[in-house]
Amino acid sequence: MKNTIKEQFDISNAEYGVIQSSVAIVNTILPVIGGIFVDAFGTIPGSLITTFLITSGNILVALSLSSNNLTMLIMGRVFYGIGSGTVVIVQETILSQWFRGRSLAGVVALMLTVSRLASFMAQAIVVPISNWTGWYGYGFWFCALLCLFSFCVNLVYIALLRSVSNPSSVACRKQTEVIKRKKSFSWKKLLFLPHSFWLIAAMEFFLGGGWGCFLHINSEFVKFRFGYSNAQSAATASVAQILPVFLMPILGMCVDKYGKRTWMMIGSGASMLLSILLLGYTNIAPLIGMLLFSLSLSLGPVGLVSSIPVILSLSLVGSALGLVKSGTNIGLALFDIVTGWLQDQDANKGYDSVILFFIGLSVAAIVCGLVLTYMDHHTYNNILDQSAREAHRSNENKLSNAVPLKQNHANFIYIGIYGFLAAVTWLLFFRFVLLI
Repeated sequence: MKNTIKEQFDISNAEYGVIQSSVAIVNTILPVIGGIFVDAFGTIPGSLITTFLITSGNILVALSLSSNNLTMLIMGRVFYGIGSGTVVIVQETILSQWFRGRSLAGVVALMLTVSRLASFMAQAIVVPISNWTGWYGYGFWFCALLCLFSFCVNLVYIALLRSVSNPSSVACRKQTEVIKRKKSFSWKKLLFLPHSFWLIAAMEFFLGGGWGCFLHINSEFVKFRFGYSNAQSAATASVAQILPVFLMPILGMCVDKYGKRTWMMIGSGASMLLSILLLGYTNIAPLIGMLLFSLSLSLGPVGLVSSIPVILSLSLVGSALGLVKSGTNIGLALFDIVTGWLQDQDANKGYDSVILFFIGLSVAAIVCGLVLTYMDHHTYNNILDQSAREAHRSNENKLSNAVPLKQNHANFIYIGIYGFLAAVTWLLFFRFVLLI
């Protein structure tokens, strides 16, 4: 829908990038606050607030298209961004609380599979809805109704959760006690985050930001590079999200049984690099490149997300997921703006510089994965490559059991880099917002 939105509101590629980055920009900071909130007060209030914001944001977006109001469109995207950035933390924290050991990676994979299935279907049917109804805005109203349904499902979940007053299993009682104790948070806990966590966060920055940015432009890229129609380019671009629907559950079970999380992270970066090279520099059908990109989307999230509960204590999981999600959104907002600007600088408004940019992101992610693999081998007793059963039996499913727990003073440097990137992203965002 990039071409349609640009035509209706008469905006440039960089300005379109600002609209897309408005979802991510608020989540350069809010996921950290949201993660701390979840650690302190639990997942029920967090899920209510986030699903309400997502629903109201999508309703505003649909209304903006009906009234041709660009300001309302940006505000709706911001509301949606506030909710969507934190709801993932709520979901992953719930899974970390109730599914430990062998089942964790599997349920994380199932959650990611449902998410990717929804994204694939949304990208695949938005043009058919537009053609069938005669107006592309009905696709956005359909999305708003789905969000309203999701909000109602969340209310049902909360009601069911409150009805479980006497969990039968020891594990459930233990997790319930942990949740009830969470009413405070100490910032000093963040100083105990290990180097390996920040490498995972860096990979999420490069890969997560790159995935989201590419999915925002891949339909127009296919149309520009291969001369496809709107319907053909949308259908081809949607393939970039199809493999996670089938592979993520299998990959989740493989991680539970065999481990090899670092291998999956490196494989994700390598498959993204290969897909960008094929799409940018060969005449091979773009379907092949999109499938390889889809493979990257399958491998990376399962390996990355399932690693965090393995290396950290439960009391830090929500805050750590918040930092990772925040870093991902810094990358997404920054990359959306940068790629739009790069495209505008091209004489033909093409994608030559954008392709080089994505190649750089893929290489950076692979380097981080290799460093993480080396550290896991030589410092952390291969905990990230252990199966869930091995980690449970050896009582090494936390890095604090592999090395003495102590403050990591390098965290001041890592947090400083994080703050610098967030500041640059906000400055670029407001610079281009003022030009709209």
